[in-house]
Amino acid sequence: MTAPGYQLGDTIAAVASAPGGAARGIVRLSGPQTLACLHQLAVPEHRSRLHLERRARRVEVALRLPGWQVPLEAQVLLWPQGRSYTRELAAEVHTWGSPPVLQVVLEQLCQAGARPAEPGEFTLRAFLNGRLDLTQAEAVLGVIQAQDATELQTALDQLAGGVARLLAPVQEELLELLAHVEAGLDFVEEDIQFIAPEELLQQLVRLIDELRSLQRQFDQRRLAAQQYRVVLRGSPNAGKSSLFAALTGQPVLISDLPGTTRDYLQAELRWQDLPLLLVDTAGVEQPERNEQTGVAEQAQHLAHQQQQQADLVLFCLESTREPSAWEREELLRLGSRGIVVWTKADLLPEGKPPAVELAAEVPAVVTSARTGRGLETLRRLVVERLRQRRDAPVAVIPATAARAAEALHDALAALDQARGLVESGQPEELVAAMLRAGADALGQVLGTVYTEDILDRIFSRFCIGK
Repeated sequence: MTAPGYQLGDTIAAVASAPGGAARGIVRLSGPQTLACLHQLAVPEHRSRLHLERRARRVEVALRLPGWQVPLEAQVLLWPQGRSYTRELAAEVHTWGSPPVLQVVLEQLCQAGARPAEPGEFTLRAFLNGRLDLTQAEAVLGVIQAQDATELQTALDQLAGGVARLLAPVQEELLELLAHVEAGLDFVEEDIQFIAPEELLQQLVRLIDELRSLQRQFDQRRLAAQQYRVVLRGSPNAGKSSLFAALTGQPVLISDLPGTTRDYLQAELRWQDLPLLLVDTAGVEQPERNEQTGVAEQAQHLAHQQQQQADLVLFCLESTREPSAWEREELLRLGSRGIVVWTKADLLPEGKPPAVELAAEVPAVVTSARTGRGLETLRRLVVERLRQRRDAPVAVIPATAARAAEALHDALAALDQARGLVESGQPEELVAAMLRAGADALGQVLGTVYTEDILDRIFSRFCIGK
């Protein structure tokens, strides 16, 4: 089974180096006619060099190109079947990195019997020929698209088989359990039991616990790949907008009059390679003052909504005054999702601390939007707190995490049903069907079970030549 539009018996070719000019460029070939295509381009006296040996090798070859008076010098890397990236007969032509040169080499190879590769077709062949599992194939794309060192390391860990090492043992145990149940079905007339219901139930409970643990880890990694939402919250005129402007560099309307911010402002930032969305909300009106309707009421609703969606809340307090009763109540509710930010520290007499000391376990930073005091410390603390939430033991790229979350949900649902069937003494045929469904769900992550739709969704996101 292959993804739509892919013909695996063909010989494929594509430019594999990055777009744009360079000192060297690469054209890749893979398939049964690789040598025949290269023979047609090589000058006659060099064709004998293009033969296969047991190991990969590199040869110097001159290529004839239409309209060229002088043959093109190139190095050809040859891989015998079973030893290449695709596990097919494969080659790479290394020559000048000029895009027109690479394009004419590709065109001539296609005229000689190859065809242009589809996006991701080299990696698809590597997967279908057993070089990579499906999670490793996705990791290839993760390496290509990595935006920072953390994303690159995650993709490399997954490429090294990190996901398979977690899921494959669970799938193997599940298949072994299924084999015991199905063996009992084969000998049901002889009243031979390969696994007792009590042991079957015990094994099911253990596998369900393992899968739930993995599900939590994959969910953590999937959420960690998203942009974090950091919300500024506090009373009117607590210095939120000034702090927002100082942290983002964006000019905002600032006034000494309470309630100037009626909507919320937001800015996309990247602190220490961590993507986040900083949101400035309207000041929270005190109950005794909250008699407004219309625009003010909508502003309060939006501020509350942003707080509910926040990954981290920066609770702003004026360093020059005592917190109000409402602010003290909010301090008790902050928990692990909050940092206290003392604002307007430039108005304090030199060396004087904020008006109130907080409990030691409450993280707090003294800042001044006017002088820049404490801003860098606040950035570091925000990154530290968000990374504590981001850390997860599963090294997996977001696309795989999303697929794994869906598959683990299906696997758990199947095993929960199997457990219920065993507990209620239902026929083992039904139990076996649920065990098979659970194993197939895990197989969709690893690629031992796949459909054309799954392959098309994954490999269509690749660039041509990969």
